Amino acid sequence: MKKKGLYWFKIILGIGIVSVLYTQISQTDSIGNAFLSTNWVNVSLCIVLLIPNLYMAFLKWFYLLHKKFPDISTGEVFGSLLFGYTLGLITPGRLGELGRGLFFPQRDKAVITGLNIIDKAFNQLVFFSLGCFSLWSMYLGGYLPEWKHLPLVLIPATTVIVLLWLLLLNPAFIRRLLNRLAARNHLKSRLLRATAALNHFSRRDSLVVLGLSLVWILVVVLQYHVLVLAFTTVSVWASFHAVTSTLFIKTLLPITFADLGIREGIAIFFFSQFQVSRAAVFNASLLIFIINFLTPAISGTYFLFRLKSKQPEREIPLVTEIVSDQYQPTSTPVNSDIAND
Repeated sequence: MKKKGLYWFKIILGIGIVSVLYTQISQTDSIGNAFLSTNWVNVSLCIVLLIPNLYMAFLKWFYLLHKKFPDISTGEVFGSLLFGYTLGLITPGRLGELGRGLFFPQRDKAVITGLNIIDKAFNQLVFFSLGCFSLWSMYLGGYLPEWKHLPLVLIPATTVIVLLWLLLLNPAFIRRLLNRLAARNHLKSRLLRATAALNHFSRRDSLVVLGLSLVWILVVVLQYHVLVLAFTTVSVWASFHAVTSTLFIKTLLPITFADLGIREGIAIFFFSQFQVSRAAVFNASLLIFIINFLTPAISGTYFLFRLKSKQPEREIPLVTEIVSDQYQPTSTPVNSDIAND
């Protein structure tokens, strides 16, 4: 009951923030007029860009899964991707995407969760890197005069990001570190199996996954830019700075349902530094939510119900319990590379 209560609280909070933003913006800008003057060619283009958006996410997920499971099919990969979108929609920070392993009842869910963590870690690294770069650029360019003490946050943040780059570009070091920690703390075998996701994962693999993550995020930036252009004029440079900063900050504030309200408020703030209409950004942000998150998540419900129909004797767990639920003991032995490392 507490988990369900928290879930509904986040939904109500997100709707409340959107309502407050709508009220405040309506006092100076007409959201309705901005919507009526929409360039629907741009909206259509943003919808079309959902295809490369999903394709890049699919390509990265297929690359990771194929490293451990060479017999994996494209249908399984795509189904698990949309399944993860559905679970991620209703969890802060899209944490529910770690439940993709539930889509593979015949495979080691612990290893798949490890691959899922790798996928999310590289996404976050690119988010943080581009966002930190944009914040530095806007601060030094005089676009954030009220944030006088921003360097006090950005300097340690930049240091941490550089260290993360060095760490993720050395997967062999991470693997050895995790194996030693596991052996020292006598972690359960199911957690030890999760580290098997890094076996045979090379620096080249890190660069490939980072490259795919970068292209995916740039597609998202382009979608934002095209949608804002549907309502008002904006430069590509301004969109890049505003969107990457928004993605960075909202990731640190996962407090509402699907980041609803948080994403819109932060995007409005950063775009306003470039004198972009708040009504235009508000409309664009809501459309991004519908196109990039709601649409794939609704599509993924097909796979959710299909999975549930295949397991009538076992109820699909709540999203808040997915991560722990995945770590059920299986007959898959611990990878020998771990034992010998």
